Amino acid sequence: MYTVALILLAWLGANLLHAAWVGSRRHFWEKGLRRGADGLLPDAAAFTVGRGPVAVLLIHGFADTPYIWKRMAERLAATGTFTCRAMRLPGSAVPALQAKQQSLDLWRQAVDAELFRLQSAHATVWAVGHSLGGALALEAALRTPDWVDGVAALAPMIEVSHRRSPLLPPSVWFHLARVTLGLSPTFEACFSAEGAAVDDPAFTYTRDRFIPFCVYRGLFQLVRALRRQAPRLTRPVFAATAEYDSVIDTPAALRWLEGCPGPKAIHPLADIGHVIPLEIGWQALTDDLAAFILRQLPPKNVTPLPQPADD
Repeated sequence: MYTVALILLAWLGANLLHAAWVGSRRHFWEKGLRRGADGLLPDAAAFTVGRGPVAVLLIHGFADTPYIWKRMAERLAATGTFTCRAMRLPGSAVPALQAKQQSLDLWRQAVDAELFRLQSAHATVWAVGHSLGGALALEAALRTPDWVDGVAALAPMIEVSHRRSPLLPPSVWFHLARVTLGLSPTFEACFSAEGAAVDDPAFTYTRDRFIPFCVYRGLFQLVRALRRQAPRLTRPVFAATAEYDSVIDTPAALRWLEGCPGPKAIHPLADIGHVIPLEIGWQALTDDLAAFILRQLPPKNVTPLPQPADD
């Protein structure tokens, strides 16, 4: 009994210390923010640009906001062919206490609601996502193929990289943390709290910093849901992976994508990191995506694609 009591006291003490540390860090971080009246981080609201006949739903990734898509969305919209809707996933860009309601089911419901609205007003709808958003886009095409005409996945979260997870797989570390810190269910993210474009230091935005366990739980549930599902994805797939990606398992993503039987274009990109929309070469990748989508349309629906001017 004495040993059990010591273990319980140590467990409780670890939770209290972790909660105090993360709580104080979050308090001072929040003091430096200027959230909007809706409680969102600056520039984190969903947005729509363009009035073209082809709808594109843009889904951001883990700890991110719709703002990551601003440059790619505006470039696609400038062609006159695309309507770009950048959605905000439930729980993203809100205070951590609100984010504790986040779940895979809520993500799915939000994606489905956006797709339903787009397909009711457009003959063609594509789901485009980065990282976690890429995995959600792929899964949406598997769950609701009648609403998704094609998918674009940039660094899709098929498997989590082991580069930041010594000795044990990331999912095992997550489950250990849930048991060890079950009373203190918020982590401080290891990513930078500010997103910044590699090619344009002026393009910056604020990302989520304090992430509840439920977000990680939803991520690992999504990874499990996608395993061995590639042969079922018959919709066209456009994909890109990054050479220096320490977030996703790039070889696993490439194997999964190669298993998709439908039309596909897979771009393994050299000399860039995980956040592909903020990396050098995003303009060419955006144009390649636009061209690929147009090639999948019935010939009578294809319209000339004006070439945006280089930035």
